[in-house]
Amino acid sequence: MQDTSAIDIDLSAIDHNMAAIRRAVGGSCALCPIVKADAYGLGVGRVARRLVAAGAEMLAVYSLRQAIETSAAMNAAVPVLVLMPVHEFDRDDELLRLLLSGQLHVTIHDEANLDALEQAARTLGARLPVHIEIDVGMSRGGVRVEDVGRVLRAIDASTTLELRGIYAHFTHSRFDEARTRAQHEAYLRVLDEFRRFIPDGVLEHVASTYAMARNAAYHRSMVRFGLAWLGYGIDELEADVPVLRRQDLRSVVRWTSSVVQAKTIPAGASVGYGGRWTAERASTIALVPVGYADGWPAPRHAGAGTQFVGIVAPDGKLVHAPVVGAVNMDQISVDVTGLYAGDPHHWIGREVELVSRDLYAPNHLPRLAAQSGVIVHEFLTRLNPRMPRTVSLGATSVEVLAAARASLEVGGPSFRVNSAAG
Repeated sequence: MQDTSAIDIDLSAIDHNMAAIRRAVGGSCALCPIVKADAYGLGVGRVARRLVAAGAEMLAVYSLRQAIETSAAMNAAVPVLVLMPVHEFDRDDELLRLLLSGQLHVTIHDEANLDALEQAARTLGARLPVHIEIDVGMSRGGVRVEDVGRVLRAIDASTTLELRGIYAHFTHSRFDEARTRAQHEAYLRVLDEFRRFIPDGVLEHVASTYAMARNAAYHRSMVRFGLAWLGYGIDELEADVPVLRRQDLRSVVRWTSSVVQAKTIPAGASVGYGGRWTAERASTIALVPVGYADGWPAPRHAGAGTQFVGIVAPDGKLVHAPVVGAVNMDQISVDVTGLYAGDPHHWIGREVELVSRDLYAPNHLPRLAAQSGVIVHEFLTRLNPRMPRTVSLGATSVEVLAAARASLEVGGPSFRVNSAAG
């Protein structure tokens, strides 16, 4: 066994989630999935084409390098929006092609940023599509509300910058409707005050996954979402009547490994560094070759919940068992006591489901992240790229196979195709 675990990506679940989002926001609202950090660690080469085929009108990333990789992955089929402040452009052939074709959209965060972009566009002889981020409370980027008017006037007078979008990012859309509504109203006041400088067709986008699911008022003319295309995020939403429900989405990710050792320890024996867990009875402990170097999260604090994994027991039943003792760099210990009456060695080689697609399983990713004291975004992006990513074809079709082949051509972590979803 050369690889100790594998991450499976269900492309048909991406299709399903994009269709559910389209139904929720309607046909007149554009879809802009976020695929930064290599599509949350799943490989933008195998994800971007799928999202575009499923209806994405734009993709969003953080950096210029990510924009180049994303555009190449889907053959510049839709524009790519860069969210970070950009002040200059290297004379990279692929970047210049994106700039000159108008397929690269960049964000203006302040007046100095605007001046730098205008100079860069003038030097390159390009007309640059830009979006303005309005800072309505995040305070980490974006144009201050009091400066938006000057920025809009400058773009209106510019011969090198073309306004294509105005957006904001809410700070509490997961759990605070009142604050989210207030930040949305601040955004709308700016738009109303300076509407004469905003051409028709400029995209208005404020909704991340949480705001998109919370209220249709936040959909505007485009939604800009990350976790929702993966089938996550709605689990954590605190809203009475969400527009998009958790049951409407399917989880994309499944992570598996196998048991490499199992043994019985006596009552009173401790497991792992620091003896953090002690057996209260004679116990069977299974060893799984996955640890924090792979991206399995070590619980952040003593009050974190118990982590669970699923294991296909020697009798063929799927059981769930707790992780015990310290999480190591490359292994975890699982207490399988009482889950099988036969020889403990029969556990060796049995499949371990580290992350389940089952919404109600104790190792469903959002639940596991919460037990570990991390957020879903962090859990996903910490998955080590050296682990192989496989693709499950929930619906075998020419389109799915073409997407898989295209992802192979792009490269990235080792890639295998399964014949059915895991």
